[in-house]
Amino acid sequence: MAAVGQSNHRAVLAVLAILLCYSVIHCKCFHLHGDVQVENGRNATVTWHSRPIDTEYLSLGENEEDEVRLYCGEGSDVRYSKTLNDDHIARWSVMDVLVISKSTLPSVGTVNIGPFINMRDKCQVIFWRYSNGSDPTRTHDGNLVPLFPNEEEPHLITVGSGSVQPMQGHLAMTSDISEMHITWVSADVSSRNPAVYYRQTDVPGDAINIMMSSASATTYSAGDMCGSVAGEVEGKHFRSPGMIYTATMTELKPNTNYTYWYGTGTNTTNGLSPVHWFISPKPTAVSPPSARIIALADMGAWGGSKPKEPEWQSPIPVVVQSMLLASEKKSVDLVTIYGDISYANGKGYVWERFFYRLEPLATRVPVHVAVGNHEYDYISSPTKTHRDPSGLTTPYHPSWGNLDGGSSHGECAVPTAERFKMPSSPGSNGVFWYSHNVANVHMVVISTEHDISPGSTQARWLEQDLASVNRNTQPWVIVAGHRPLYNNEKRTGDRDLPVQEHLRTFLNPVFSRYSVNLYVCGHYHNYVRTAPIGSDGGVVTKGTVHVTVGTGGADLGSGQFNPMPWALKGLTTHGLLSIKTEGASSMMLQFIGSDMTALDSVSLTPLPIPTTPPTRSTAPSGPPGPGNNGTKDNTGLIIGVVVAVVLLASIGTILVVLYLVRRGRGGATTTDGTEPLQEDF
Repeated sequence: MAAVGQSNHRAVLAVLAILLCYSVIHCKCFHLHGDVQVENGRNATVTWHSRPIDTEYLSLGENEEDEVRLYCGEGSDVRYSKTLNDDHIARWSVMDVLVISKSTLPSVGTVNIGPFINMRDKCQVIFWRYSNGSDPTRTHDGNLVPLFPNEEEPHLITVGSGSVQPMQGHLAMTSDISEMHITWVSADVSSRNPAVYYRQTDVPGDAINIMMSSASATTYSAGDMCGSVAGEVEGKHFRSPGMIYTATMTELKPNTNYTYWYGTGTNTTNGLSPVHWFISPKPTAVSPPSARIIALADMGAWGGSKPKEPEWQSPIPVVVQSMLLASEKKSVDLVTIYGDISYANGKGYVWERFFYRLEPLATRVPVHVAVGNHEYDYISSPTKTHRDPSGLTTPYHPSWGNLDGGSSHGECAVPTAERFKMPSSPGSNGVFWYSHNVANVHMVVISTEHDISPGSTQARWLEQDLASVNRNTQPWVIVAGHRPLYNNEKRTGDRDLPVQEHLRTFLNPVFSRYSVNLYVCGHYHNYVRTAPIGSDGGVVTKGTVHVTVGTGGADLGSGQFNPMPWALKGLTTHGLLSIKTEGASSMMLQFIGSDMTALDSVSLTPLPIPTTPPTRSTAPSGPPGPGNNGTKDNTGLIIGVVVAVVLLASIGTILVVLYLVRRGRGGATTTDGTEPLQEDF
């Protein structure tokens, strides 16, 4: 038995010792001594003593296949689970950190595992020993045999301050700049009046100046899911999210520093969160008005496809840390994750880990999301039990697309819709499509997993929203979704290409009509920036720039790109997109790598502001009736033909000039009407 602890951590660690006992027939048993308390987010060191009595064990004990696995579930008594071999939520190779000596008996093994995340359940560690097949008790997972505790009652690992601890806090803006949402999870503490408490940082902290807002609660169950894996009640699949609480801080002064805390109880050991801080939204009246937004997509909870890869070796913490540093150095108004958010793929514990990773950032800066295929796409239609939180009764599966692959593994966006509370606006639809303002930027989020063809509900909402923008106060318009209209990564049999083509047909005319400055997306795990695109999909001098930034942490793409006339930049590395506006004069885009260096920089110039946005219905024309006499006004058609002729002539002239300029200056001048910049992040 050995007392163990994690150096340089404040974790409260008790003694965990595992005694491996072997008889001639290789009796597999180990002894767990004492309960273990681990602070949320900290590692634990597991140490065991072994007493091998024959040479065969020495070879088995040092096998590179030996593993330590972590199980967390209700009671966590997994000794007799039929699905034990597949129900762990983490595993580590013992040989990575094993210390063992053949000359010294008993030998000692140590492994450092974690971080442990408070998921409102207790956890248990089980050692899996490699067997050469001669062991008659080998019944699990190929040649690995679990070594169970031999106590009547297993000693379990308790994480953090238990189920009442408020966790996974994340901020979100509303449509009112004097408000801010805070959402968190815990066990059901509704009877204890959960709330958020907040005050201005520069105001004395007496009770008179502390404001309070009560929280509302929601949750979801396995029955809400639309299929397996998400609907299977196992430790590795469906996991109760606890209660999801949201409170709204109101009467905030603009651009002001606030401190806040939330939950129940009187301190962090009995239900309150630590004290956090944020800066309330900026008003448009600041001169010059400016906004700073961070965008990325395809993030995940740890990244990497290696089954035994410890999550701390992934790029995810690096990307989040980059955003956190940015929020400390310079004012960041909003962080956005445009789809494929956690890659939970039906596994509830992955959402828990994702929010653990995100919480240090999301409690300081509001985080908004869009749904991607890994949140939403599913196969079967909703039933009386299963539900589609976007309101559909039939999944959107067009014949030309690949939206029917079941990428959410049965989630059908239920966890996303319940865990994130996004701003609401007239006609918006939760996390699926919505809009709001960030200082002098109008942000629009769409769902590329839903119908957005002309005449669809989402398309009509999009046009109405863009037509309502006051371009005097919000001169910049950004639209974001998960799937791209333009990406030139080289793939074999790319089923996403037809989706790109249809999205271009649906959206390019709308983007051009309402002078959308920027479209941001992900889906492809790379960074791609286009030239400005016009209504017909061609390259123009003034048009919508498209940026794919699916570089948030998931495995990267092929690294090869097909040459396309609209493609100006292609990179395959992890990073994020920084969007910064200065008044109405410029919007600076920078792709920041994980080492905090700018790998691509460009400044967008303003587009012509629609003076009188057309009141255009995207619905097909109907039979004669009220407001429709069955006749057509050809005036617009004639004017359109004239304008098209003039425009074609202008484009021809511009292309000739650009060709001559590029020949004379070696391509130093871009064809997108933008100016390359070099600026520190």
